[in-house]
Amino acid sequence: MSSQLILATKKSLATRNVDMSGANSIFGTLGGGAFPILSRMNFIPTDNNGSTLSLTGEGDSMNPRWIGLDSVIMKFWAYIYCSPLASVIDRLAEADTNGIVQFVDEDTMVPIKNINKIPKLARIRKLFKKPNPWQTWEEFDGEQTVLCKIFGYCPVFAIGSSSLDRSFTKAFVNLNPVICTPIANDSFDIFKEESQIKHWVLSIRGKTYEIPSKDILLIKDGFISKGDSEMGLPVSKVHGMDFFVSNILAAMEANNVILKKKGPLGVFSYDAPKDIAGYIPATPEHKDSLQEDLARYGLTMGQLQYVISKMPIKWNAMSFNLRDLMTKEIIRDGIDGICDRFGYPAELMSGKNATYENRSSSEKFLYQNNIIPYSLRKMTRYTQFFDLDGVLIQKSYKHLPVLQEDIVKAGEAYRAENDGLQVEWESGMITWNQWQMKKERDAVPGMDIYYPDYIKKYPLMNKNKQLPAATKPKDGKDTSSKDTGAKK
Repeated sequence: MSSQLILATKKSLATRNVDMSGANSIFGTLGGGAFPILSRMNFIPTDNNGSTLSLTGEGDSMNPRWIGLDSVIMKFWAYIYCSPLASVIDRLAEADTNGIVQFVDEDTMVPIKNINKIPKLARIRKLFKKPNPWQTWEEFDGEQTVLCKIFGYCPVFAIGSSSLDRSFTKAFVNLNPVICTPIANDSFDIFKEESQIKHWVLSIRGKTYEIPSKDILLIKDGFISKGDSEMGLPVSKVHGMDFFVSNILAAMEANNVILKKKGPLGVFSYDAPKDIAGYIPATPEHKDSLQEDLARYGLTMGQLQYVISKMPIKWNAMSFNLRDLMTKEIIRDGIDGICDRFGYPAELMSGKNATYENRSSSEKFLYQNNIIPYSLRKMTRYTQFFDLDGVLIQKSYKHLPVLQEDIVKAGEAYRAENDGLQVEWESGMITWNQWQMKKERDAVPGMDIYYPDYIKKYPLMNKNKQLPAATKPKDGKDTSSKDTGAKK
């Protein structure tokens, strides 16, 4: 399309008082200058320098392209303006921060208690307690999860000396992908141990920093990338939810328009006498004047509800079933779609009227199938970053009340299984070592024997050995059992 035609089209729309800014935006009319960027925007901003996305088309047909959630900035605005999406992401972050960081022995999977006796672990624990001067661990960890859920990844800047061990890192800083851009490594070779990202460019407060890839701890939420141009960065879960987000915002906007611009519930028209020769058509100016006048009427506190006229008028009622718009159902369907994509139980969202039992089982599902797996992947990145040998950094959620019931059930199942194996052992069906190995314990040398052979080798260990019926104490008195019961 030529530039003259674009200008002519925009001028034509302006003369008719039709605002088309944001018409093809996923955010609806929010795309028309509602973004808090310190410049005059008439469409979706693409950066902090005043650049915007514009209406484009092919040929002479001015068909706008769909602007979806494939870009970093659009994902960010989706989180800002789509409250159900932000609610799901924030709840996932809150649930993740419930975990307690532990250092676990890789062989026994038992938490290490004497951390202070291991200088390297002591330094790491101190860093986790205060990752940077302005955030606590819970704030830092929650922000990191939110960024991962929005963009699919979160680059973490590890500030420290390159000549010292990673445990001497002074601070961790989460970098927002909106202001931090990865630069591809053109010399990347799959046979070499190097990153696909050469460095990251951080733009903040008018300054630009180049951060080497080796100083970035990359936390990922997704699993695969879109292609070679993504440099191994995973696809965000927000990507692909274009219509869910757009439908939710459109339905909310429709509800808002209905409440704010409903106006009178009908049309007041001139009640002409029967002998009138004809009607004079209203001019566009008269119609605009009437529309402006009717705008004073509506259902909000600042609007009028009654029309008073000096002219003979008649009432033409106009009825419209607001339920036909099905805005509530559209919003509910969009929320369910967002919950499915993020693995968040929809029963935990408002409006489901779930019972206590349903909510309890949903919370268990949330932790077992979402929070804990994500936490394991994330904390493994920390373990690899600090190059720990024989030690794992993990989060524990066993203290949560919703998981306590499962711990009790697991203990009962463990005891029942152990009792069954003991019966098999004492019945001579399995060896001692087979019993231990089924409980995932190490075998004992020389104990590949069955119970009958075991009691022969260690007779004192026979728990079924019977004591004599009578014993003779040192005083010589007979203490054998006597009949002291009732008389026959």
